[in-house]
Amino acid sequence: MYRRIAKRDMLLYYPYHSFEHFIRFLYEAVRDPFCREIMITQYRVAEHSEVINALIAAARNGKHVTVFVELKARFDEENNLATAELMRKAGIDIIFSIPGLKVHAKVALVLRENDKGERLRSYAYVSTGNFNEKTAKIYADIALYTCNKQIVEDMYTLFRVLRKEVKEPHFKRLLIARFNLLPELKRLIQKEIDLARKGKTGRIILKMNALQDTAMIDELYRASEAGVQIDLIVRGICCLVPGESFSRNIRVTRIVDTFLEHARVWYFGNGGDPKIFIGSPDWMRRNLYRRIEAVTPILDGKLRQELIDMLNLQLSANRKACWVDNHLQNVFKRKPGNDDVRAQYDFYEYLKRKLAED
Repeated sequence: MYRRIAKRDMLLYYPYHSFEHFIRFLYEAVRDPFCREIMITQYRVAEHSEVINALIAAARNGKHVTVFVELKARFDEENNLATAELMRKAGIDIIFSIPGLKVHAKVALVLRENDKGERLRSYAYVSTGNFNEKTAKIYADIALYTCNKQIVEDMYTLFRVLRKEVKEPHFKRLLIARFNLLPELKRLIQKEIDLARKGKTGRIILKMNALQDTAMIDELYRASEAGVQIDLIVRGICCLVPGESFSRNIRVTRIVDTFLEHARVWYFGNGGDPKIFIGSPDWMRRNLYRRIEAVTPILDGKLRQELIDMLNLQLSANRKACWVDNHLQNVFKRKPGNDDVRAQYDFYEYLKRKLAED
């Protein structure tokens, strides 16, 4: 994994790719003589978790391991307490959740140094899904593996925030809820509005589980009224009403199929130089205002194109897919005579073709 990530950033799409890749990533850190520290957030892990086993192995092999354990993860409180005690006994530093604030970010960091204490190439992981090998078989999520120095440094800063070592952090690449996420989202939307008002193409595609925050919905209405073309892929709650005078340029697609659509992917056209992000938050008040969430830009052009292809495939889906109309009712897309597009199955075939090409 190290050698592959060192060549270029890597995206894995669970469950089409195996979560065993992440377990291997951790065990490479366990065996790496230059690995000094592993940091990770724990929100929902499997019972008898392979992730926890790898972290314990790292601690026993002399690595400094820090795990931020969120005790307020609904239905997983008991398991999180039990695994935290197991890790503590193995010598792992446990940081328990912050009162009044939930940490929902899905991030991991492997810090490497030489014998002189000089930083070597280190590795960061940002995902839309939990560190859970069981749900990774049925949830459709996306994970970025990278050694980009700015993302690594941003993630180290994030963990220092969780350790209460930094109160006013500065992030160069990562977007972190309660710090720079909302201002940057509003700036990205405004950029598309400005383009549309100049007669150019304003384009936004947002994929998420839920859209509920009224302030961000108003931003999308404002963009629609300016002429920005907006497509939303929302599996669950959607409080935005498409197809009205103020939302005539907004379309909402919903996909419910074999795997639970769980990824959050945001596309902004940016005048022909698209900006694409993946991360943990939905556009709900609890995610944007009351949680620590982590979002990363996708900097590699090839990987951005993969995500664009995935989004376009989901927008063209007409099996196991529907529109959401202006009454917030599902309207099935499938019509007699049209070619069938089943996004999850077709994306699996797409990934197989990409693998053959590589």
